[in-house]
Amino acid sequence: MNASNRLSSFLICALAIIGSASPVLARPARLHLKSAPIELVRDKNGNPVASIDGELLSDNWSGYVLSSAYTKQNYKSASATWVVPEVTYDGIQSISANWIGIGGFCKSKIKHERCKPDKTLIQMGTYQAAYSDDDIEYYAWYEKIPASSVPIETIDVSPGDTITASLSCSGKCKNPQQWTLSIEDVTNSQSWSQVFTYQSSKRSVDFIEEAPSSGGGILPLADFDKTFFSASVANGSSVNLDDAIGLEMEDPQGQFSSISPPDMSKDGFAACFSDSGLVDCTDP
Repeated sequence: MNASNRLSSFLICALAIIGSASPVLARPARLHLKSAPIELVRDKNGNPVASIDGELLSDNWSGYVLSSAYTKQNYKSASATWVVPEVTYDGIQSISANWIGIGGFCKSKIKHERCKPDKTLIQMGTYQAAYSDDDIEYYAWYEKIPASSVPIETIDVSPGDTITASLSCSGKCKNPQQWTLSIEDVTNSQSWSQVFTYQSSKRSVDFIEEAPSSGGGILPLADFDKTFFSASVANGSSVNLDDAIGLEMEDPQGQFSSISPPDMSKDGFAACFSDSGLVDCTDP
C-alpha cells in the first residue's frame, strides 16, 4: 500500500477518550497529518520551561533552531543529512518525523511568556509510523503550512537509509517567493525535486525530530531509539549549532526526545527517544 493510501486509512478518530481527550492513531478515513509550528511547554504562569540541561522544552519539537531574532539573518536556504531511524511498536500507534524547514519558530526573542509562533513553515523530511508490531511504514514528504503534509511517492524509504534534503528560495527571494525543495535517498539513489510558490517569513531554520499532529492535536511519538543529523547548512554556510537554540521534547502523550550537544564539527547532533523522561543523549 502506498503512502497516500496509507494516509487515507491512517486515522479519523484523532480524538479518542482514554481517560481524557487525546489524539490517537486509528484506521479508516483521511488523515490531515501536519508537522506543526513549535509548541512550548509552559509553567503555571505561562512562562516557557527549560529542561535540566538548559534546553527549551517543547510539546512537539526537539533539535536545533537558528532564529533571526538572535542571528539577525533571514533564511533563504537550508540543507541537512540524517539517517532514517528504525521505529518500534510500543503498544500504541505512533509516529515520528525527521525534517528540515524554514519558519515555524517563535517570531521574537523568548522572554517570559512571549513566544508567538511563526505561522509560516515550509519543510520536508521523513515520517516513521508504527501501526503494530507487523505494520511499520517509512516515507518521504513535504509540507507548506497551513496545508497538510504531502507524501513523496517516488522515493522508497527504509530504516538506515541516509537522506539529504534541501530547500532554497530563488533570486532575492522577494514576492512571489519561488522555493525549490529537493530530497535524495543516498542509499538507494532515488531523488525528487519540485518548485513551489510560497510566502515564508524566513525567520528561522530548523533541524528537527518531531511528534507530528493531526486535527486532534499532537500524536504519540514513535520509539525511534536514536537518530543522527549532520552536514547542516543555512544560507550556503555550514552552521555552528553552538549558536542555535536547543529544544527537547515532552510529548503530551508521554514520550520524550532528548538531544545531544553539537558534534565535533558543530553541524550535527543526535536525538534520543525515551518513554520515561529526558535522558543523557550522546553525540554521534
